[in-house]
Amino acid sequence: MYPAHIRETGERQTVQKHCRSTAALAATALRPLGLEKSAYLAGLLHDAGKNKQEYAQYLSEAVSGGNAVRGSVNHTFAGVRLLLDRWHGGCGTFSYSDVTAELLAFAVGSHHGLFDCIDPQQHSGFFHRQTKEGIFYDESRQGFLAEVADEEELEHLFRDAVREMTPMLDRLAALSTQADDNEADRETAFYIGLLARMLLSAVIEGDRTDTAAFMDGVEPPVFPEDMRPIWTERLTFMEKKLAAFPRKTPIDLARQTISDTCAAGAARPGGVYRLNVPTGGGKTLASLRFALTNAAKWNCSRIIFTAPLLSILDQNAQVIRDYIGDDALILEHHSNLAEPKETPERLQALELLTASWSAPIIITTLVQLLNTCFGGKTSAIRRFHALCGSVIVIDEVQTVPGKMLTLFNLAVNFLSEICGATIVLCSATQPCLEAADHPLHRQPVDLVPQQKALWDVFKRTDIQNAGCARLEELPLIVMGALSSCDSLLVVCNTKKEAAFLFESLQAANCRCFHLSAAMCVQHRRETLQALQSALDKPSADNRQKVVCVSTQVIEAGVDISFQQVIRFSAGMDSVVQAAGRCNRHAEQKEPAPVRLIRCTDERLRGLDDIVRGQNATTALLTAFSKTPEAFRHDLSSEEAIRFYYRRLYAEMEPGFQDDQTQAHGSLYHLLADNPRYADANCAQAERYLLRQAFRLAGGLFQVFDEDTSALLVPYGRGRELQNTLRNAAQVYGQKDWAVIRGCIDEAKGYCVSVYRYQLERLESLGAVTSLFDGGILLLSDGFYNEHTGFFLEAGTRDFQEV
Repeated sequence: MYPAHIRETGERQTVQKHCRSTAALAATALRPLGLEKSAYLAGLLHDAGKNKQEYAQYLSEAVSGGNAVRGSVNHTFAGVRLLLDRWHGGCGTFSYSDVTAELLAFAVGSHHGLFDCIDPQQHSGFFHRQTKEGIFYDESRQGFLAEVADEEELEHLFRDAVREMTPMLDRLAALSTQADDNEADRETAFYIGLLARMLLSAVIEGDRTDTAAFMDGVEPPVFPEDMRPIWTERLTFMEKKLAAFPRKTPIDLARQTISDTCAAGAARPGGVYRLNVPTGGGKTLASLRFALTNAAKWNCSRIIFTAPLLSILDQNAQVIRDYIGDDALILEHHSNLAEPKETPERLQALELLTASWSAPIIITTLVQLLNTCFGGKTSAIRRFHALCGSVIVIDEVQTVPGKMLTLFNLAVNFLSEICGATIVLCSATQPCLEAADHPLHRQPVDLVPQQKALWDVFKRTDIQNAGCARLEELPLIVMGALSSCDSLLVVCNTKKEAAFLFESLQAANCRCFHLSAAMCVQHRRETLQALQSALDKPSADNRQKVVCVSTQVIEAGVDISFQQVIRFSAGMDSVVQAAGRCNRHAEQKEPAPVRLIRCTDERLRGLDDIVRGQNATTALLTAFSKTPEAFRHDLSSEEAIRFYYRRLYAEMEPGFQDDQTQAHGSLYHLLADNPRYADANCAQAERYLLRQAFRLAGGLFQVFDEDTSALLVPYGRGRELQNTLRNAAQVYGQKDWAVIRGCIDEAKGYCVSVYRYQLERLESLGAVTSLFDGGILLLSDGFYNEHTGFFLEAGTRDFQEV
């Protein structure tokens, strides 16, 4: 009986036991998609290559501290070859059986790291795995058939898998919205790639879950098949709290109308919905009520909330917790701290600790959601199956980068049409996704139709074009604005601008606050609390005024109100969000001014999204100045926002929305038919239908333009967590993983993200401590300011706040 894993105590788990457990867990993960047998077979075969003496000897040496090189014995190729040798024709004309064999083979062969079906050298990953010598394939195959599953069972399982896959592949082919045949085929190939990722996700989930259960006793929560009692109970709890809301002012009544309309709209199953609500309209609670109502009616598996910024996430999470009333149901996942490094053929202990989204309610970032759909790490891919049958609320959907509109829209199509997900796109400035190069398959349903009487209630600001100024002139402009108000918010485009203004205003007779993503979440939370207190309780002499200088971290989701706002010129989506922090609760009877200023000497090199948004906003301002009546004399009107997005998309060059790379074409092409590398001159490509460069695309995928790493900073409690983790890392083989896991969960509030060039500079200065093979990074003292957060040194370049 070959071992799959051996504990340090010497206890063995057999390959037969591990493969059966993995198969059962994978089947459960994809049961909602009707791919139970397919996932079971892939899980059963995933470790077929461990049925050999070479692996048993390697495993024994690795556990005993011998000379074994961890991950050195190949065990993923055998299952790929067994599938392709037995059920794949390899003749260039592909049957449903051929495609099923490829999809299963990809899931088996990628469970420790993606591979390219066709790589940049025009080599086939399938062919390489099917013909590789020196992996003891015959021994592995014979051992598998003798100890895990015989040929008769495999044959039955594969036939069942083909029966599941046939209608699924037909549905994918019908999903394309493109009229051009070539582009329709490319979209279909992209959707098949997402299906391959879904199978892989189930295998990884089964493998990691069973491994963690055996090695460390880490058992995931067990989901009941019928989630409706849980959702109904939480909905009842929420409705009771909502019933106590005041219903006196016009805003109170308008928020109630929006909430009731959302609840009524939840009667429909699945699909894509838009929640286009003005800032201050109660969007978070309305979307939560919709999600619970929809989940209770249609037995949804999970409710997933995403937000683009940690500041939004932090506040939304607290609201959600208050109105769910049971923290045991909720998982927050919003940091790449403790993300394991990919190691082929080897499973790292940290990977067993990463969030698998095994909770009914997930609160996460837009970055984590998009990484789940397209990122290359197995820890991200693992979560993909969790999206099936879920309600996914995407807050501030306008923040999806323009460069990945194609990937986003096609993923929304796949999740809503194939995976049974209900997707809610929330924003006060809804992007025109139906006008993108690859539009949504169906027009989203508006949960709250546009009603002028309802929207006019929330008219609390007046966005004004305040012309141009240089950065050094802004402090005087800020002081001039403070002469006519008691509180002012200034929103900058870069951290450097915000730091400059903050320092420039220190000598002024006002209380000045600073906010940016250079500050860890806990630092921002404490600053916001102090800021709110200053706004609520003016100083004793009532003369000191309040000003906050911030990047766009404050723009959305932060329930705070200033009398006036100055916004550096940006896209209208950002401008409207900034306006939402002004006169938020109609404290002033007349609309308050939100001044839009173009900073003529700001440095935005490399910040193309901001420049593109500025240009589209400038075009809108020009059109507005000529015919304001066409926009109902309001720069935030629906007509103005539509004009802005049409102009913004026109600013994008052909192919821009496909997520272009410098060296390899677009990620959309790489994840579809991969024409750059899988052309007619690649003989191996003709043997297989799947041509996607999954590994290459996964490594290249970045929601924003640069790689970032999370640093645990020495701020407050973060310093204590650093010391605990240092101590836990001292003795290899005797780590207290329960303590480490607890530290990782708490440390998420004390992390900042740094770009690669910053990390390299910090490392050269000896300012970073690396723990657990680089999975956790600690920032040293001297690089974190109590007011402005992380700093590197003078002269570093600007970068976009995310």
